[in-house]
Amino acid sequence: MEPDVSIDTSAMIRTAVLPIGPIPLPLFRDYASMLSPFCKIELSSISSFYTEHQKSPFANQPWDSGGSGLRFKFVVGGSPPSPWEDFQSNRKTLAVIGICHCPSSPDLAAVADQFAAACKAYSSSLVQRCFAFCPGDSQLEDDSKKGGNLILFPPADRQTQEFHLQTMMQDIAASLLMGFEKWVLQAESGGTILKTPLDSQASLSSEEVIKAKKRRLGRAQKTIGDYCLLAASPVDANAHYATALELARLTGDYFWYAGALEGSVCALLMDRMGQKDPALEEEVKYRYNSVILHYRKSFIQDNAQRVSPLSFELEATLKLARFLCRRELAKEVVELLTAVADGAKSLIDASDRLILYVEIARLFGTLGYHRKAAFFSRLVAQLYLQQENRLAAISAMQVLAMTTKAYRIQSRASIAPSFPKVNCNASWHSLNIFDY
Repeated sequence: MEPDVSIDTSAMIRTAVLPIGPIPLPLFRDYASMLSPFCKIELSSISSFYTEHQKSPFANQPWDSGGSGLRFKFVVGGSPPSPWEDFQSNRKTLAVIGICHCPSSPDLAAVADQFAAACKAYSSSLVQRCFAFCPGDSQLEDDSKKGGNLILFPPADRQTQEFHLQTMMQDIAASLLMGFEKWVLQAESGGTILKTPLDSQASLSSEEVIKAKKRRLGRAQKTIGDYCLLAASPVDANAHYATALELARLTGDYFWYAGALEGSVCALLMDRMGQKDPALEEEVKYRYNSVILHYRKSFIQDNAQRVSPLSFELEATLKLARFLCRRELAKEVVELLTAVADGAKSLIDASDRLILYVEIARLFGTLGYHRKAAFFSRLVAQLYLQQENRLAAISAMQVLAMTTKAYRIQSRASIAPSFPKVNCNASWHSLNIFDY
C-alpha cells in the first residue's frame, strides 16, 4: 500500500530521484525540489525529442490538445520494487534521475559508475539520467562524459537552470513514450507473462494451468491499457480496458477485472480533463463500488495468511473517498473511511496500517472533522512507537504535536500551567489525553 493515492495515480510515471556521490543533504533537497514544476510534461512540448518513426500503438493520443501530457511521480530516494508491478504498471519505477554536486564529486567517471550501479536496483526503468550541477571548467571540458546519461548543468542563475531542467525533462518524457510504445508492440505480439503474488500462491494443477493460459490475453490487454494511461492516451486505454474486462469476466479473473475497471475510471476522468458533473460523479461511484466488490471476490482463503488482495480493496475505497471528499458529501465519505478503518485491523503488514491511518486522518482533516483526524493521528503515533527506536519515537511525538489543538495533549512533565502543550521529549506514557 502506498501513501497519497488517488484515482489518477494510475496515470503517473514513477521516477526515482537519487543522490549520486557525496552531496550535502540541503543541496540535494534543493535540487530535487526543482523537479516539482515538471511533474507534468505536455505532449505538444516533446515532439522535437520524439524520434520514433514506426506507427504508434497509441492511435488516439491527443498531441495537439492542451492539457494532455505525461505525468510524473517523483520518489525522492527511490523505493524498493513492488511484487505487484505486473498488476499495476504505475508501481514500476520507469525512470531514474540521479543528482550530483560536481564540486563534491570531482571525478565524473566515478559519478557515472556510481549512477550505473544505482540504476541496477531499478530493472524496470526505461530511462536513466544523472544531472550533475555546478561543474568546474575542467569537468565542462571533459568531452568523454558528454552525450551519455550524465547531463552537466553549468553554474547559472535559478531561472536558467530550471529552463535547462525543463528541456531535459522533455527529453526524458519523449524517451519514456518511445519505451512505452515498444513495450506495447511487444505485448501485442504475444509472449507476455503477467503474474501477481496471488498467482504464485495458487496450486499448479492442470486446471489452473489451463485457466492461466486463458487469462493471459485479458491480463495483457489490461496492462496495455495501463501503458496507454502512462502515455496520456485515455481513449486508447479505455478500448484496451474494455477488452480486458470482457476477457476477465469470461475467465473469472476477478482481481484483474477490478484492476481493469480501476484503470477505466482513471481513463474516463483523464478524457474529461478534470471536469466534474453529477452524472460523472455517479458513474465513478458506481464503477468504484464494483471495483471494491471484485477485489473482495478475489480473496482466496488459502492465501489469507501469506498474501491478500485486501490492501487493494482498502486502497480503492480510499481513492473513492478522496474523490468525493467535500463537506456536502461528508456522510458518504465518513462511511467509506469507517469501512477502511475496520478493514485495517485485518491487514497483515503493520506499515500498511500506518499508511491507512495517515490517509484516514488526512481525509477527516480535509472534511473539517479534526477530532476524528486527531484520533487516527494518535493511532499513527502508537504504530510508530511499536517500532521501538528513537527515530520512530520522535516521529510519534511530532504526529501527536500536530493534534494538540483538536485532541488536547499535555505533558505531565511540563511545568507551565498553560494548556494545551506538548513536551516532545516526554515518553508516550507521560502524556495525558484529554477528550472532553
